[in-house]
Amino acid sequence: MDTYRNGLILAALTLLCVQASAQSFMECADIEDDANRLSCYDNAAGAIKASLEKPQAGSSEQRQEQRNAEVAAIVFGEKKAPAIVEEVPEQITFVIKDVLFTQQRDTIFIAEDGRLFKKISDTQVTIKRGERVSIEDGFFSAIFLVTEKGVRIKVKER
Repeated sequence: MDTYRNGLILAALTLLCVQASAQSFMECADIEDDANRLSCYDNAAGAIKASLEKPQAGSSEQRQEQRNAEVAAIVFGEKKAPAIVEEVPEQITFVIKDVLFTQQRDTIFIAEDGRLFKKISDTQVTIKRGERVSIEDGFFSAIFLVTEKGVRIKVKER
């Protein structure tokens, strides 16, 4: 009788461990026990939060692709996203090829490599055509263009 009871306890614990180790939101939805399902959702949400807070390297597009892949891996249970292994220089510098002004009075800076940066700071100071600038990262994925003279303008890469 004890062997039967021990076998049942072992089977129940194994089932609970398998259910508790489900890491995706989709897998969590299949767990019937409320406490285990909530624990699974908490673990998955914690994994997403850790993924979003992790510092990332690469261009804006690479960082966005990496973040999307990591969140998809957690939500849908896909494979882990591959890490970007490209070496990123400490400071990216380039020359502003042109400055455009839209009808909505937005300022668009065009880099020599063709990238577009929309000015989102409300400062009156601007960057002139032909000036060398560097990109600096700010908090919450903010991007700043900084001139050699120290002018710092918040932009969004388009």
